[in-house]
Amino acid sequence: MPKLQSRNGFALPMALIVMIVLTAGIAAGWSATSSEVVTNAAHRGDNRAYNLAEAGLEQFLARRNEAGFCTNSSTGGVISATACLADPAAANADSEWTRVSLTGGYADVKSILVRKYIGDTLPAIFFVRSTGVDTSTKVNAATSGFNAQRTVGMYAAWSKAVVDVQGAWFALSGLTKNGNAGAISGVDQCSIADGGGTDTVAGAIVPSGQFSGNTSAFVGDPRIDSSKTFAQIKASVKLDWAGIVAGAITADFDVPTVSFPNATYFSNNPNAWPTIRIRRPFTLPNAGRGMIIADSNFVISGSNMWDGVVLVGGALTSNGNNTTAGATLSGLNFLLGGSPGNSSDDSDANGTKTYVYNSCNVSKAAAGLRTYKQWANTWADNLPVW
Repeated sequence: MPKLQSRNGFALPMALIVMIVLTAGIAAGWSATSSEVVTNAAHRGDNRAYNLAEAGLEQFLARRNEAGFCTNSSTGGVISATACLADPAAANADSEWTRVSLTGGYADVKSILVRKYIGDTLPAIFFVRSTGVDTSTKVNAATSGFNAQRTVGMYAAWSKAVVDVQGAWFALSGLTKNGNAGAISGVDQCSIADGGGTDTVAGAIVPSGQFSGNTSAFVGDPRIDSSKTFAQIKASVKLDWAGIVAGAITADFDVPTVSFPNATYFSNNPNAWPTIRIRRPFTLPNAGRGMIIADSNFVISGSNMWDGVVLVGGALTSNGNNTTAGATLSGLNFLLGGSPGNSSDDSDANGTKTYVYNSCNVSKAAAGLRTYKQWANTWADNLPVW
């Protein structure tokens, strides 16, 4: 039997082999773990970026009319650091954009004109995209300059809805003027310097047979238009009162849940033209400006002044020496059904009344009606980032 040879030095190579195998295993495990950590971090970052993009888009659609919300816009391709465009569907506008700051990141939102406005039946079309950027975490040290991004978008129509002013006072349920003092005028009080025109509308619009009282206070073209029947006037109204009552216009103040803004508010906020929703019979407590949406009867007494638009579902009773400069519409609940009966449905102008048409005030008060409206089935949740 042959003699076994000496195996001196075998332990060292074996130990080296074991160490190499263990090292390779540990390295592979570490690499797999690191890769999984990076993958999970990227996935979480992608989810956060998506949430930021969606939140930014929603805020843009809901808040773009707020003063100072848009930080950048473009007119005719010239970039300027101004507020949102007054009318992005205008012929000289191509886009507007802003950065929306959010917790954990931000969203860059841009609205790009796709089709210009072509009459009421063909509104302007925009593609609105939002790129969410997650700044809360980095993927790893090697990619310290990279933040997760995700872009969403949709097509939207630009609504140019405004208050259709046919007269200084549009009284769908009828109007009674007591006394000959005051002025109810359809002559536009907005000067050319203020961006207005010189158009003249009727002093008052009422259905045939629904006006009573003194006519001497009325000025316009015509002074009082009562030539149309109730059905004809109702059909001519370009105002979605049903949608407004249902909440289509977001109110800045919702009375009685929130108190009517007092005189101090208007003094401290000289550029504010808030939308005020009033859900019960109400008397105007102080002067102000903006858009009033009153669900039922509304009273203006004393010397209170109002600049802007007054939309009244029920009857408007105006007492004392007060002035409204803009546009006044009353009896709008009859747009939802029914027809006015006797004089109990009438709005009443008592005493020295001044109700004048002012297109500038109407435009400022109705700014909140100009919005983007999403087109159905156009949402895209993973657009290329550019």
